[in-house]
Amino acid sequence: MNIILIPIVVVLLDQFSKVFVKNYWIDNNLFFSKINIFGEYVRFIFIENPGIAFGIDTSKYHIFITLLTLISVVIISVYYYRCIVTRHYERYCLSFILGGAIGNLLDRIFVLIPQMNYSGVIDFIDVGFNNFRWYTFNIADASITIGIFVYLYQTYFLKET
Repeated sequence: MNIILIPIVVVLLDQFSKVFVKNYWIDNNLFFSKINIFGEYVRFIFIENPGIAFGIDTSKYHIFITLLTLISVVIISVYYYRCIVTRHYERYCLSFILGGAIGNLLDRIFVLIPQMNYSGVIDFIDVGFNNFRWYTFNIADASITIGIFVYLYQTYFLKET
């Protein structure tokens, strides 16, 4: 697969899944409902997170966070391009991180457009067992996490430079 396609596929999957989940929950009036996907271990729930990672509320600073995310996407894009040109091993992990960052950036931009009816980044994947639940996340968040793990694996286990 062409390395350029990874962030594009991530953004498309992320945005499609978020729109689908949001519309499904609204159309079926399922607010505060959970749908089990794999027993109680993996379930879907619709949440619009106005903050940042782990539910940290930054709604008062939404424009600042959106601009910071945009700047981060630009910096990652430039570095990603340089890694592609030089065939540096970091291009794989950066492709996942960039796709996820763009996916969440789009949601943050949609919040600024009243017609889009967004109040935060859409999260819907809920994993856990018994009384332990991880923070609800989305495909963009998962992609960023995958990129970080690939980076750590390549850097510390394969020791590629």
